[in-house]
Amino acid sequence: MISGTTYVAMPEGTSALKLEDPRLPMMMLAPVPLKTAPQELQRFVSVKPAVGEVLLWESWLRHEVPMNMSEEERISVSFNYGWA
Repeated sequence: MISGTTYVAMPEGTSALKLEDPRLPMMMLAPVPLKTAPQELQRFVSVKPAVGEVLLWESWLRHEVPMNMSEEERISVSFNYGWA
């Protein structure tokens, strides 16, 4: 199954989609990465799409969208796609 989101409105200052590194259960004793560490060593990757873009990821991948701190509405359409 694939999950996805398409973005209709992304006002300035709105939050991005955060995808969590799936290796975390295997790295329980790993030190907490510094905020200045390269993106590939961070626990989350933030993706801020443009209006009209579609993001796709494997459905098992943990993700979150922080609260929108913008005064304007963020509008997105999320979906799951499976095939048999």
